[in-house]
Amino acid sequence: MRLALHYDRIHGAGAEFAAVSVDDDTRQSAMAQHWGFTHTRFVSDPGGERILQPLGLFDPEERGGIALPGMILVDPDGDEVYRYQGRDFADRTNDADIFAALDKLDLPPVEPERWRPEADVPVDLDRFFRPDQFLPYFRGNRSAALAIGWRLAAALDGDAQAEARALAREHRHMAEASLEAWAEWQEHLPE
Repeated sequence: MRLALHYDRIHGAGAEFAAVSVDDDTRQSAMAQHWGFTHTRFVSDPGGERILQPLGLFDPEERGGIALPGMILVDPDGDEVYRYQGRDFADRTNDADIFAALDKLDLPPVEPERWRPEADVPVDLDRFFRPDQFLPYFRGNRSAALAIGWRLAAALDGDAQAEARALAREHRHMAEASLEAWAEWQEHLPE
């Protein structure tokens, strides 16, 4: 969602973006419809065989296999020029790094078609991340990062303590950036 706020900047830098997950087309469509995403192409890769596993962005141990958070920037020749791979399902990238990599490509702007979900979404569909879950989820992430950072810092010393604090701080900043993006994104939510 944070990057979706900046689709105009991404398109202005000559790029498009796609969200790939193991969710089926119906759940992908539900995300787009319930969140108001029109400038992100959702791609379904159940089992991760087509896209996620070859890119090393698949965790087979978590919940029967899920996509790892990642961001890969591919230039017009098909060469990977930027890669971020999250450590686990809760990890997210630093948006500034993505924009710096995009700017280096110096591509002309693009105007992609708006993405339209392909599947009908049943009213009673469950098991997708709904907007009403966003605030409690990321507030919990922020609070947990603080608590875990303090506990690990108290239990460890030296380099391990510094690493634990840095990791907790990074996660807290990610949660805070997501909460800030949420405040902006709410106007995009469908009625």
